[in-house]
Amino acid sequence: MVEAEALATPWQVRFRAGGNESVADTHKAGVGGSAGMRPHELLEAALATCMTISARMALADLGVTDAEVGVRVHLEREESTTRFRYDLLLAPELEAHRAAIVARVECSPVRSTLSKALVFEPA
Repeated sequence: MVEAEALATPWQVRFRAGGNESVADTHKAGVGGSAGMRPHELLEAALATCMTISARMALADLGVTDAEVGVRVHLEREESTTRFRYDLLLAPELEAHRAAIVARVECSPVRSTLSKALVFEPA
């Protein structure tokens, strides 16, 4: 569970989960700032970090440790579709493993969660 609370600075929000906490922020109509990631960037970050962890796990299963691997995610908000575009970033010596890593990344937990129908309801 994540809890969020508005801060005194316009559009800044402190959020926390367990013992971790951070700030989100946005800038609208000349108000706000950039003290933290924007809310949509947090969605991109959730997917990118989960996919990167999944890629590292796939490499570990292949016996590759301490690998250079990452994922870049860009969220596109269209009128009727939300599109997540991603790039798997691999060190050149890992390209031979790309198919196996992509297979794992494509079923990462956050991607699986975001791929299902969403329901929003008060607790």
